[in-house]
Amino acid sequence: MDMAKRFKGKRRLKFVYRLGIFLTCVLVSFWGIFSFLYNKFLKTIDNDTLINYLVSYNLNTKNQSPFLLDVLNLDSTDFLLKYTLGITPNNNNNDSTPVVKEENEYVEDPLKTTFDQPLVYIYNTHQSEEYRLNNDNSYNVTPTVLMASYILRENLADLGIPALVETKNMSEVLKLNNLNYNSSYKASMMLINDAKANYPSINYFIDLHRDSINYDLGTTTVDGKKYAKVMLVMGGNYDNTENLKMANAVNAYLKSIDDSLSRGVFIRSGSVYNQDVSPNAILVEIGGPFNYINEVNNTVKLLSEAIYKYIKGEI
Repeated sequence: MDMAKRFKGKRRLKFVYRLGIFLTCVLVSFWGIFSFLYNKFLKTIDNDTLINYLVSYNLNTKNQSPFLLDVLNLDSTDFLLKYTLGITPNNNNNDSTPVVKEENEYVEDPLKTTFDQPLVYIYNTHQSEEYRLNNDNSYNVTPTVLMASYILRENLADLGIPALVETKNMSEVLKLNNLNYNSSYKASMMLINDAKANYPSINYFIDLHRDSINYDLGTTTVDGKKYAKVMLVMGGNYDNTENLKMANAVNAYLKSIDDSLSRGVFIRSGSVYNQDVSPNAILVEIGGPFNYINEVNNTVKLLSEAIYKYIKGEI
């Protein structure tokens, strides 16, 4: 009798041991396949996904979490609960109302893409300039030119051009240096100098803005798709020969696609706009306050192509 019990016990232990090995192999295989697919496909996202990701990240909504957001938080148990057991965790203490941050002009960068040797420096002297969001939800976070900078960086990265976005909060920079809004170019010059010191590889400087114009003036339609119009603003109070060369090339490229995409190059005498820091420094205005962020997104894609072609000497 004892022999039979011992034999059954050994068989049970063997079964448990084999089951443990089998389950471990299954989990390891699943994780390996998932990691491969994630690295190969999910890390490459289009601009619309990026826009939704930026907005969702900054809204901090808890009741609906897009798959991309879950994937980028693999260390959380919520991911395993949601996609293995089908359980959607409730992190709002039984309150289904979305948790929304207070209204804030600063749009945080959730991807935080960095390069050791960036070639392009993208910044926003007027960081709080806003666009419209492409949905009917009443959110308290508004997309700004800083979001457009993130999108431009990702487009350039897709083209093989490493770019750095200035993520410091301009309002805080002004405050810490006892400067008012009218001194924004002094503040952005401080950031430019820091970037140049920390990244000597930077050779191109893009100051991204939006204009204060109505929707009709700031928008065009090309092949059924809406775009926010571009205008390049150049200072005239310095030797801007080389800077104008870059601005004119970008302008010509956009107009070669469709003449309505660009409002042209405007030279403002008596101004510099920090463009004397480099012969490859330009100020680009995309659309106006009534343009939707997706229209800006469409334009940024073309702008990135123009910058890429100028860097490569193709225009």
